[in-house]
Amino acid sequence: MTQVYVPNYSEPEQGAIEPLELETENPQERGTAELEEQVRLFRLLNQINREIGSTLDLSRVLASACQLLGITINCSRVSILVKDNELDDCLITRGEYLKEDYKRQLGLAVPVTDNPHLKAVMSKSGALAVSRFLEFPGLSEDTKELAKSLSIRSMLTIATRYQGQVNGVIGLQQCDREREWTVWEKELLEGVASQLGIAINQAQIYTAARTAAEREALLRSVTRQISSTLDLNTILQTAVKGARKLLDTDRMVIYQFKENWLGEIVVEDVIDPWYSLLGQEIGDNCFSAENAKLYQQGRLRAIDNIHYSGLDSCHVEFLDSLQVKANLIAPILIGSGESSSPQLWGLLIAHECRAKRHWKNGEIEWLRQIADEIAIAVNQAQLYQETRAAAERESLLRLVTERIRSSLECSEIMQTAVSEARQLLQSDRVLIYQFRENWHGSVVVEETIAPWNSILGEEVADDCFPEKYLQMYKSGRVRPMNDISSAGLDREHFQFLERLQVRANLVVPISIGRKLWGLLIAHECKGPRFWQPEESQLLGQLAEQLAIAIQQGELFEQVQDSATKYQAQARELQATLAELRSTQVQLIQSVKLSSLGQMVAGIAHEINNANNFIRPNLFYAQDYTLVMLEALSHYAEAMPEPPDEIAELIEEIEYIEQDFPKLVKSMQEGSDRIRSIVETLRNFAHLDEAESKEVDLNEGLESSLAMLQHRLTRQIVVRKEYGELPLLECRPGQINQVFYNILQNALDAIEQKIEENGGTGELTIRTWLGKMRLESQGTILTASADKICNSPSLDSPSLDSSSLDSSSLDSPNLNSPDLDAVDAVIISIRDSGAGIAPETLERIFDPFFTTKEPGKGTGLGLSLCYQVTVKGHGGCIDCISQPGRGAEFLVKLPLNHGH
Repeated sequence: MTQVYVPNYSEPEQGAIEPLELETENPQERGTAELEEQVRLFRLLNQINREIGSTLDLSRVLASACQLLGITINCSRVSILVKDNELDDCLITRGEYLKEDYKRQLGLAVPVTDNPHLKAVMSKSGALAVSRFLEFPGLSEDTKELAKSLSIRSMLTIATRYQGQVNGVIGLQQCDREREWTVWEKELLEGVASQLGIAINQAQIYTAARTAAEREALLRSVTRQISSTLDLNTILQTAVKGARKLLDTDRMVIYQFKENWLGEIVVEDVIDPWYSLLGQEIGDNCFSAENAKLYQQGRLRAIDNIHYSGLDSCHVEFLDSLQVKANLIAPILIGSGESSSPQLWGLLIAHECRAKRHWKNGEIEWLRQIADEIAIAVNQAQLYQETRAAAERESLLRLVTERIRSSLECSEIMQTAVSEARQLLQSDRVLIYQFRENWHGSVVVEETIAPWNSILGEEVADDCFPEKYLQMYKSGRVRPMNDISSAGLDREHFQFLERLQVRANLVVPISIGRKLWGLLIAHECKGPRFWQPEESQLLGQLAEQLAIAIQQGELFEQVQDSATKYQAQARELQATLAELRSTQVQLIQSVKLSSLGQMVAGIAHEINNANNFIRPNLFYAQDYTLVMLEALSHYAEAMPEPPDEIAELIEEIEYIEQDFPKLVKSMQEGSDRIRSIVETLRNFAHLDEAESKEVDLNEGLESSLAMLQHRLTRQIVVRKEYGELPLLECRPGQINQVFYNILQNALDAIEQKIEENGGTGELTIRTWLGKMRLESQGTILTASADKICNSPSLDSPSLDSSSLDSSSLDSPNLNSPDLDAVDAVIISIRDSGAGIAPETLERIFDPFFTTKEPGKGTGLGLSLCYQVTVKGHGGCIDCISQPGRGAEFLVKLPLNHGH
């Protein structure tokens, strides 16, 4: 926007001309006043001359002149209107001074046509004084309305001239009253007008030269960028931003055509308060092929006022919706040559949103030159893009061909093809759809980008497909669909594509011989898209290569099927043998667990039955005894001197009275102990509970240890270091059996060492919450070779849970963050026995393997522990041992069995 210079004059400066009242009857005073008038006139003219000589900025000169005139003449408003060389019927207000808060006139265009006052001023050599402006003869209603809106009541006006030609008008306006203008004021205005006429002419010449230089500089800048870069967006941004600034317009855009003469604003430069149109798809329904033909022939269109330019009403409404009052349009034509007509790529458009505007011939021609430079840049960019796209297509086809030659993995080849194709086409989704029975099928390979949904693996059934398109695709039809909403699709087919978020697609058949195997499809989801012929050609060539890859893959699969047929039979036999062995072990374990549980439950039941005869009767025996003792007491009171025989009995009764409560209490404690043992047996067996439940493993260890209480002699020290554990969902009876078997083996090892060497032994039981690795779960039966639990070493210097959990044979810290680790309860049972030899350690979890004497072991105890822990609960078990240093069993059970 053009900046307007307004001097900061609130009070007259020292030496400035002050307003002077000249009304006086005294001739001497009048002569003095006239002399003062001349002095003031010269001073004002000199001040204006200084402003003219100090700058060529027309706005600054006019603003200073208006300020000086307004203060000197003491009027309401001073306005200077400048004539545009190419606008004969209108004057533009370029300078203004306001004394009070009246409506501003600056920037207002005042028409000369049908304005007799302006015509009179421009035809008169001197100043024209009007005391009652609204009564000036011949004023039109529009001119009167304009004067009323500006509150003009009186006006003193004069035209400025250069070499006899009018180039502006100075108007002194009185808004608060009607005013008679004096001869001195007229002379003053005439003197100022002669100076301003020269100043306006000089400023206009300077402005025109500067504008021409700036326009030429912008053209050179765009030309340099075209020759130095292939970044089309940078070139267009530079051109549009510079053009908007030089034309001093509100919005400058580049509109690129798509299909059916619809298009999109691709580049824009706009100033406040006008809103942006960038990226909007704009459809002008009044823009026809006839308009396109005119622009294709090089038509330039300047619309000064959209309401008075003969436009269709729908086009006027369209421009109104864009806030446009006037616009200037230049076509961007590319591909023009001797043998081909130019292609209308888009339009370069200047929008004037503030008010109507008369576009000058120089502006129109200059915008055409910018549009031509933009066309060169677009043409170069398209040639570069076409060359690069051809190279990329060739590279993609070569890549797929090489993959076909080097690999028989059909899925890998297809994934590479769709990934590269999507990136090359810059589409939202590329997929391969494989047909099955009844021409239904599924998406077998896909490459998509956010935010569009994936449809990989979905069974997609388009009921409209077989009837219309099957034979066409069988014959090799390639179908580009630029916009599904205008493609004439059946309602069902349209809704089917809508569900897949498709707005445009490109479909190419994949045929193997005469068989239609599937489709290679590119989806555009964010909006319609005009598919280029070279894009269709690319997908067609890619589909041919994919057909070769699929055919080779199918042949390879057939060969593999034949080669692996007999291997499969051998594997089935091996699997059957393994299954039989596993079934045998499981049956033995099941019978053992069931028998043990039933035996424990039977013993507990029988003991409990016997105890139930004793425990309830103890209370009655105590009551009966008290009654008898009370009766004897009454008898003694009744017979103070009983016979000797009875006296001796009374002495014994006194002893019984003191000792009997102790006897009953002892019997009660014994009964409670029997009841506690029965409860322990029942907890160990867990036969009265659900198969799986949440339990405290610390309590399970205590129950298992209680079952072996009779073996815990004074020579065996038991250390318990139970951590705080969450409840774990498991099969309690099976887990307790694991604890029982391990504890029993540990006590066997300790007792054997005590027997051989004497001394004492130590059994350490510890629990804590730690981590276990997912890869540790599996069907591994050996301990030392595979490190089932990645267990800590016996060389660990500390026995606290943190050191055991964090030191590992395979990992320096199992408690460190690990994507493959889950939370687990860890149980350590360590003995001070003789230890296990390495060759034995490798087999301790094998079924039927035992080192005990015949009759003392079945070889199923530790195998059962493995089956229950690993296969039954998804955990892991390991044993770490060195000869002479004892053994340590580690059991890890995941908190979340779902892992």
